[in-house]
Amino acid sequence: MKDRKKLLIYKILLFAFAFFIAFMPSTAMRSQEVNSRVIVEILGIDGKDKISLTAQYVMPTDSQESTGKDTVTVTGDTLTEAVETLNTALGRRAELGHCSMVIIGKDVDPSILGTLMTATDVTADVWLSAAEDNAEKLIGDITDFMSKTGATDADFIAYSARKAHIATNTLLGFLSDLGSASKSAYIPVVQMLEDCSGDGEQQGGESGGSGGESSGGTGGGQEQSGSSGGEGGGAEQKKNTGMCVDRLAVYADNARVGILERESARGVAWASAPIEKGIVVADIDYGGKTVKNVSGRLLKKYSSVKIDAKHERATVKIKAYIEPNGDKFNEIGSSNSEKANAALRAGFAKQIKHEVECAYADTVAVNCDPLFVGREFYRYAPDYYENGYVYANIKVDVEVNVAIK
Repeated sequence: MKDRKKLLIYKILLFAFAFFIAFMPSTAMRSQEVNSRVIVEILGIDGKDKISLTAQYVMPTDSQESTGKDTVTVTGDTLTEAVETLNTALGRRAELGHCSMVIIGKDVDPSILGTLMTATDVTADVWLSAAEDNAEKLIGDITDFMSKTGATDADFIAYSARKAHIATNTLLGFLSDLGSASKSAYIPVVQMLEDCSGDGEQQGGESGGSGGESSGGTGGGQEQSGSSGGEGGGAEQKKNTGMCVDRLAVYADNARVGILERESARGVAWASAPIEKGIVVADIDYGGKTVKNVSGRLLKKYSSVKIDAKHERATVKIKAYIEPNGDKFNEIGSSNSEKANAALRAGFAKQIKHEVECAYADTVAVNCDPLFVGREFYRYAPDYYENGYVYANIKVDVEVNVAIK
C-alpha cells in the first residue's frame, strides 16, 4: 500500500515538473517576445536626398490586445538606416511583416522601394498608396481618424480593390510595372475628407471605395461628408470625416510625373486594372430625349490592347458586363425592350470610352504610359519598339462592348 502511495506521489510530482518545464518557460519567453516588438500597420516614406519614415504602430500586450495607435517619424540617409532608426526610436523591434499599407510622398524616388522587400520584413503584396504631398501628415490624419471612429487598419484600400472602381496596386505590382517596357506605373492617391462647417448637422459617409465614388475627384479639394457633430460655434473647425481614394499618382523615369483626376483615373482602371466591381453613370439617349445620370453596377470586365506597328496605332478593347439599377433605369427599361437595351449599351459604352480617352490624353501630356501600350509593342513588335516607338506618337483608339445583364 505504501509503495502504491509513493508511486502516486512520484507521478504527481513528475506531472507538475513536466507542466512547469513545458509551459512556464514558453509563457515567459512569449511574454518577453511580445514586449520586445511593436506592430507597424501603416508605413509612410517622404524625402529624396534624406529619407523620412513615419510609422503608425500598435503595441500588443500579453493578452494580444493593442494599447492604441500612435505614430513616430524618424530620418536616415537611406531607407535601411531609417528602418534601423525606427527600431531605436521605439525601443523595440518594429514588426513590418504585418504592415497593410505603404504611403509614399510626392518627392520619393520609387526606385528605393525595392529595399522594402529586400532589406525589411515588408511583404511584396502590401498595398501601395500615395499622399498628394506629405505622407507624414496624411498618416497622422489617418491615425487620428481611426482612433475617433474605431477603424482598426488600412483595409479600406483592399475594399477599394475589390468593391470600387479604383486602380489599386501592390508593392511588387508597382515595381514590376515601373520596370516593364512601358516604364510607367500608378498608385491610388489617398486623401482625407474634411468638414469645415463647425455645425452639428453632418452627412454620413463611408471610408474607402464608397467615399471615392462620391467625391467627384476634385483634385486637392475638400468635401463635406461624415460623422461627428460640431463643437460650439464661432471659429471654423476642420474635421476629418472619411478617406477618399479616387485619383491616381502616375510615375515614369523613377519620379512622380502627375496626378490623374477622377475621369482619367477611372479610364486607367477600365484599361489596366483588374477591377471586379464599380459603378458607371451615363446619360442615355432614348425615345427622343436624354435621361441623365443612369447608373449601373459593373459585374465584370475584360480588357486588352491590340497594336499595329505599321500604322503606329493601338486599340484598347474593353468588354463590360453591367447591370443597370435605380428609378432612372426603370424609366428606360420598364418595357424590357431590345431598343431600351441598345440605348443603355450605347450610353454606357460612350461614357467608358470617354474615360479611357481622357486617361490617354492626360498621360500623354506627362509622358507616362499606365495603359501599358508600350509593353504590347515590346512584346509583339520588338524592332519597332527599339527603333521608333514613342508613346506620344501612337494613335490610340478605344473600342467598348457593353453587355446588359
